[in-house]
Amino acid sequence: MITLLITFFIMMISIRAGEISKVHAWVADQLSNAVNELTATITQRGIAGLVIGHDSRGVRIVIHDKKMFDPGKADPNPKLETHIKSIADAIRDLGILHLEQNPNLRSWIDEFVKNGLEWKVEIRVEGYTDNIPIIEGSNYRDNWELSAARAQVVMRMLQKFTRLPEAMFAVSGYGEYRPVRANTSTADRDLNRRVEIIINATLVKRQ
Repeated sequence: MITLLITFFIMMISIRAGEISKVHAWVADQLSNAVNELTATITQRGIAGLVIGHDSRGVRIVIHDKKMFDPGKADPNPKLETHIKSIADAIRDLGILHLEQNPNLRSWIDEFVKNGLEWKVEIRVEGYTDNIPIIEGSNYRDNWELSAARAQVVMRMLQKFTRLPEAMFAVSGYGEYRPVRANTSTADRDLNRRVEIIINATLVKRQ
């Protein structure tokens, strides 16, 4: 009897693990679809200076700030606002924001609701700088504050143009501490000065 009970519990754990794996794969598929949708829209509109991908944080849109902001400032240049409006248009139409309207996903959504789960999408804007110290007369104490201020500017524009709920947005500032290249040349510093828009989606317990 003990052997039968052990076998039963192992079987139940295996089934549960299989279900969880299917859900993880389903979520990954939705995020991959979002990457494809964004890439198609940005390519169609001919917007340069953006990198779109997918990593462990979610869908990733990278905007390099060579012409986004003046040195030491967080006031957006007109070209940045144009970029953000185009990105906002693409985000607003993403399938991950309208799953309930997709008849092919109806059975999945119904199953999640039955289990007390809901689909939650978060849009986080992250600011980064190079390692050049803040210029004298700047309104910001250091690159950390500057990166956070720039991220907040982009976040507010993005929320304005998408008209998505404010609770869906968050900001982070990392200053010079997470470079993608060594700050040894002008080209590398240009890459390190960037704003990243991270779109992540997951299933959470319904409140």
